[in-house]
Amino acid sequence: MKLAKGLGILIILLAGLIGGCNYVSEFDKACQAADRFFEDRFENGGAGSDGFYSKVFWDNTDAAEWRNIKKLVDLSLGELQSYNLVSWNLQDQLPTSQLSGTFAVLVFETEYEKGSGREKLTLLKRGGGAEFEIVGHQIDSQQINEMVLKGIEQAAEQNA
Repeated sequence: MKLAKGLGILIILLAGLIGGCNYVSEFDKACQAADRFFEDRFENGGAGSDGFYSKVFWDNTDAAEWRNIKKLVDLSLGELQSYNLVSWNLQDQLPTSQLSGTFAVLVFETEYEKGSGREKLTLLKRGGGAEFEIVGHQIDSQQINEMVLKGIEQAAEQNA
């Protein structure tokens, strides 16, 4: 009985180690996808290529509105200077919807020529060896907030 209990614990520990290795591998792949996204921004300037965003993102995002958001980011912050991962989370979603697979949420502190920001990338990797793609992108920045407030003030003054 003691031997069977010991073997059971050993099997549980091995399963945890094997699963943990896959977890680290998925984290590395998500970080590599984010690195490619940020490196593209360094090489090509601006808010980066739209090619990193998934079909799910485009199914839920108006293209004209997205272009305006990217212009706002560029005007408010200028060119990206650096990025640093400060927080992350991985989660598997069972294959029950179009959003099944491995989710990675990566949070970066970013520095731009005109200020700083905090960017959260939500990436999804579907099963079958797919690459991580961006399904959500949020940028928080004082400079963007100030630019938005200026726009609100201008609109209010025109209607006064």
